[in-house]
Amino acid sequence: MQYIILDLEWNQPLSYQSQTYREVGDRLIFEMIQIGAVKLDSGLQIVDSVSLPIAPTHYLRIHPRIRRMTGLDSETLAGAPAFREALEQFAAWCGEDYVLLTWGCDDVSVLWQNISFFHCEDIVLPPLCDIQRLFSDVHQLRDRIGLKAAMEMMQIAPDEARSFHNALNDAWYTALVFRTLPDPAAVLNYAQAPKKLVHTRRSSREKTPGEAFDSVREALESNLVMHPTCPRCGRVLALDGEYIKQSADKYLAVAKCRNHGRILIRLRFRIDDDGKRVLYRSTAPANSTHVAYIHTKQLQLEERRRRWLEEHGSLPDPDEELLRAEPTDMPFES
Repeated sequence: MQYIILDLEWNQPLSYQSQTYREVGDRLIFEMIQIGAVKLDSGLQIVDSVSLPIAPTHYLRIHPRIRRMTGLDSETLAGAPAFREALEQFAAWCGEDYVLLTWGCDDVSVLWQNISFFHCEDIVLPPLCDIQRLFSDVHQLRDRIGLKAAMEMMQIAPDEARSFHNALNDAWYTALVFRTLPDPAAVLNYAQAPKKLVHTRRSSREKTPGEAFDSVREALESNLVMHPTCPRCGRVLALDGEYIKQSADKYLAVAKCRNHGRILIRLRFRIDDDGKRVLYRSTAPANSTHVAYIHTKQLQLEERRRRWLEEHGSLPDPDEELLRAEPTDMPFES
């Protein structure tokens, strides 16, 4: 059996008000523009690699952020095959006896959205297994960490000739991290199911501009966090319990509006170039699933804290966790 480590790059609409996005909607939020993969034999030796550019057919102009990160532009991709042909080439390159692996949970959702949109379900691929989750469990990490942070942990130096945010190069680096795991075959226990990707309409939510703080703790005690407002009427809300941490950069809570019922509060942190913790708060109507999920997590919170203190003597530093976190902007359905 061979291990094939896959990485993808994708484009997105320049505007969610564009005619193209209005035509395709949430059926194609991200359009794939590159497949990169490396093939490892049963002894974990890299035996082959492939990089397949893909010509976009809907989002023809490459988003400036994507162009800046990947180095891919419309001119570079103009002569590339369309999605179906590229996927067929990739499947043929994979061969027969293999498993597909990725770093993180984003690629599988984008891949299957493109497969569905372009009607390529007849090209059969095995489930994608998540190396990042296995790595986190092996090293007893509370949150997922990025590929660069994992390389630093394992003292893997990046190659000056291999820039990040190139699908082939990122797959190559992922393979180097994968080879450090004590039982790489355990990754087969981490098969991923794709999540539905959606675009949250601004009409039903409110998002504050980022506000900078010196620390995560300072931010969590601020008025922005403790006194959220209703996205419909602007009334200051009463929090229903404390915030629960989804990951190092994301927190959730439910609040009550006298006029509009339960409101979901989302917090997201980013670190700016000056090392400040920039906090974004968004609010939107909460459904019953949101409320049940957050209340369940709130009930579990004290027990988790107690167990952590018994094992480690002190609670983890949220700033250190944020520094090592791998934030995602993927718009997964709640």
